[in-house]
Amino acid sequence: MYKVLITNHFKRQLKGLAKKDANLKDVLTNKLLNFSKNQAIHTGSGIYKIRLARSGQGKSGGYRLYVYMFEIEGYLTPICIHAKNKRELIKLHETLEHLSKVKEEVRLMVN
Repeated sequence: MYKVLITNHFKRQLKGLAKKDANLKDVLTNKLLNFSKNQAIHTGSGIYKIRLARSGQGKSGGYRLYVYMFEIEGYLTPICIHAKNKRELIKLHETLEHLSKVKEEVRLMVN
């Protein structure tokens, strides 16, 4: 089981999506607390992609959540989320930019 850290960077992304989907925070919390590497897609550099279903629409109308795993420290932190109907893919350089911002916040939170 991982310790979940939620950064302000991620909260800002989640805020707009959560206004449109009242169940998103519950679905997200459940996925993070029950995270398993076997149910996620490893994209490299400790980043995993998780598909989240949207209420009444299933996974095809859902979200993509990217999380970063601090393997040694046992932390799991979401780095970005987006609705699949707004954007199919996120580019690697964008993911790495989000990761950089999240890592900085996590360092401040943990230390």
